[in-house]
Amino acid sequence: MTTTAEQTDRDRAVVSGFYAAMTRAEQHGGFTPDDLATVVDFFENEHEVEINLPAPVGGVFHGPDDIAIGRHRMHELCGFTHRDHTQDENIADGPGRVICIGVNHGEDTDGNPWSMTVIELVDLEDGKVIRKRVFFQDPAFLGDLAVKREAALKERLAQDYWRTDNPLIALRTHGTMPS
Repeated sequence: MTTTAEQTDRDRAVVSGFYAAMTRAEQHGGFTPDDLATVVDFFENEHEVEINLPAPVGGVFHGPDDIAIGRHRMHELCGFTHRDHTQDENIADGPGRVICIGVNHGEDTDGNPWSMTVIELVDLEDGKVIRKRVFFQDPAFLGDLAVKREAALKERLAQDYWRTDNPLIALRTHGTMPS
């Protein structure tokens, strides 16, 4: 029978193992088969991720596809860089919960680097991550940054759209659509 202390240690090892695998992949230009298995196992059972950022990037994401898209959107719009996340401390809050304290890194829309503390509450069941809640030190800053990046993306897409071969160009140039 597993004791509470053993389960707590195992849960802490699952979370720290994931971040160690991510760090090694960053440092060595890719995942070893063992590290890739560790990362896949971490993500495989995640049912819910909550990100405490305002629209357009925050919210609660359910299931692997929704979670993956939510994470990717957050990384893109907030300007996360290749050095994305450093994990400073994992505090086991008893069996089934690990509190992670780290620092996220990125660049603003002018290319200036930013860094901020992030706290993650990771819930585990039978040694598998099932839920993660992410709390950023300055969610307003990241929300504003995401809004700026999304506006720039919309502008670029709108410009590209009207230069492509599509039937709506005729409507725009001949009367019913605004120029």
